[in-house]
Amino acid sequence: MMKKYRFNILLMTLLLLLLIYPFLEHFQLVGLTYLLNVFTTIILISSVHAVSESRRQLVLALSIIVPAIVLGWGRELFQFEMSQVGATIMQIIAFGFIAYNILGYALRGGRVDAEKVAAAVCVYLLLGVVWQELYVLVDILIPGSFNAEALSGRDFLYYSFITLSTLGYGDITPANGPAQALAYTEALVGQLYLTILVARLVGLYIANAGSDGAGDT
Repeated sequence: MMKKYRFNILLMTLLLLLLIYPFLEHFQLVGLTYLLNVFTTIILISSVHAVSESRRQLVLALSIIVPAIVLGWGRELFQFEMSQVGATIMQIIAFGFIAYNILGYALRGGRVDAEKVAAAVCVYLLLGVVWQELYVLVDILIPGSFNAEALSGRDFLYYSFITLSTLGYGDITPANGPAQALAYTEALVGQLYLTILVARLVGLYIANAGSDGAGDT
């Protein structure tokens, strides 16, 4: 039963990050200093279930996701620059691994159902989280990469999804080559993903509808 709803569970955790976390942090509704890392940990734990279709995949997922969680908390607790770099890189790898595996399921042949749609939406949201971590990494390695002061994880999360959706409000802007490259790459990937995804899902739906119709006759 839980396996059937694995992508719905992950989708709910991602939506909690996007919709609930900013309000909790802004209004300080809970006394958690490391609130973003709490949400990140919940997403990573939910992802283990989502990407593990076999024992081998489970072991591989744990070998990547557990270090990402541990290093993420180390980054928050110790605040050393090298620990921040290592934890950020590990979380980029973890979220990239998760997105890649779920994308394989979303684009795989078969009936287009609610679970496949949820998987496709999860990949889109995970792209925003991956680029958030990439922006954090660039800002650590090259201070002043963005034309804004004292940017937090929440700010990079906001900037990432604004860029992914190509809204581009302009309140935060990239100030050097690496940051600019990440920004236009994210916008390009976001648009290409939606285009390819819709084409693939429509193609699968038509193909399955045709096969169902042939079976009925």
